[in-house]
Amino acid sequence: MCWPSRLRWFGPSGITLVVLLLSFGAVAGCRSKQDAADAAPPPHLGVEAAKESERAKDELWHRALEGDPVDLARLADREGAGGLLEGLEEGGPIGLVALAALPLADDADAAYQRLGEIVRQLDPAATGPVVQAIVDMAARPRHQTEPLDPPGLRACAEALLTLAERKSLTKSVRAPAISALRLLVERGAVSAAAIPTDLDPK
Repeated sequence: MCWPSRLRWFGPSGITLVVLLLSFGAVAGCRSKQDAADAAPPPHLGVEAAKESERAKDELWHRALEGDPVDLARLADREGAGGLLEGLEEGGPIGLVALAALPLADDADAAYQRLGEIVRQLDPAATGPVVQAIVDMAARPRHQTEPLDPPGLRACAEALLTLAERKSLTKSVRAPAISALRLLVERGAVSAAAIPTDLDPK
């Protein structure tokens, strides 16, 4: 068999390894796209709910709508990441409150996967509140040595990187994504070398 010159010196076993590595990379890329396709539809954050939900009637959720940090912290403590993600899916004002409270939850790392999915799905101009929640989550001191969901953290970073790399988007959209990525470098979710630098001061 006549192998291309760059592969001939690997030998059959070496070529098999190369093929496996290339296949793994292709599968990983396809999996990322498939995960986005399989994700639940994104919440409509800028749209009022058709009818008042049970959360909107709940006293603590209602108080947190005012944006008071104490009430947001109490909501995060009571609901945890799981309950806040359920509120996020409701969309509208409740969804925005859930995003504001998420960084205050002790188990906030568990939300990275879903937030990354939403970033991929939303129109880039509408990703601001979601990206800001990621920034606030990544900026908080870590309470545990390891993230609760390492694959979810990396998937979120990949979604942000896709956003940050789109130079056709406005600075107001890309800059927050780049800020989030730089914070996630410290958590091992992305390489600093991969983050775009074209918006850095010259």
